[in-house]
Amino acid sequence: MTALALRGPQWVTLRQHRRALWWALALAAVAVAVMIASRLWSDEAVAALRDAGCAVGSTDRACFQAERDYVDGQWFARNLLGYISIGMLILPGVLGAFVAGPMLARELESGTHRLAWTQSVSPARWLAAKITVPAALSLAVVTPLSLVFHWSWSTGPANDYPTYWYEPMMFVSYGVVPMAHALLGLGVGTLVGLLVRRTVVAMGVTALLVGTALAVLAKLRPGFWPVQTLTGDEDAPVSAAWPLDRGMLTSSGERVLWEDCFAAPSVSAERCMSDRGGVIGFLDIHPASHYWPLQLVESGICLAVAALAALAAFRVLRARHA
Repeated sequence: MTALALRGPQWVTLRQHRRALWWALALAAVAVAVMIASRLWSDEAVAALRDAGCAVGSTDRACFQAERDYVDGQWFARNLLGYISIGMLILPGVLGAFVAGPMLARELESGTHRLAWTQSVSPARWLAAKITVPAALSLAVVTPLSLVFHWSWSTGPANDYPTYWYEPMMFVSYGVVPMAHALLGLGVGTLVGLLVRRTVVAMGVTALLVGTALAVLAKLRPGFWPVQTLTGDEDAPVSAAWPLDRGMLTSSGERVLWEDCFAAPSVSAERCMSDRGGVIGFLDIHPASHYWPLQLVESGICLAVAALAALAAFRVLRARHA
């Protein structure tokens, strides 16, 4: 989407907020540069260790420094991605606050929206421009950020000293969830901006609501897809799996959780489990194959909420400015 291809209220919206757009593009470029640097730094650490003829965990004294340099390089690469993942986590709230505040509430607060409505632009078209332009631009920026993040993470930080796919900040940093979260933030920000009509207040309320929504999603995420239960001899760690509940089953099939027995005073966890009738161990997990189902379910929830918020915004606009 370019300014030359836009007409009417979409062009005006882009023109009004071009400075914020350039700042957003600059920050995205910095984030991409950091992720590329992380990947190159990690690859260089791997190459240096290999060129030294050493391996991780080597007992050869001659490899001590080479292995130490490798560890330092991988930790540095991981920390760089950690900073980016924090940005990806808060990005939906920032996008929503930007729409709720400067893009909507400020115009309603100052009354400049009336000028647009006198230029053969209906309130519905005006609001549609305030939604579609930031949505299209957000998707155009967040999508490549997500792809570059996965490319950068899928080397050292995903293997040695791993950050796992199910960790909260990792899960929201690549795949389709970042785009869905961005649209959720925009939808909530649009509705709040129309309801509150005060710039600073709208920005604060939006950030609070979006942050709460993301926290709730993270809390409910394990239940978005049926878990896989391992029992008996299968009760062992599975590579790249997301471990959830763990404990023992009684003869009647009831569950006794380890976390309940850890708090038992003066009794070992194993004794506590046995006293409660546990006869066979179990472990609930989400294997790595559940990554995409979990991503798609959460994205669907976010898109549904965003669509409902946008629909409510049009209804509010119609009710107040029919």
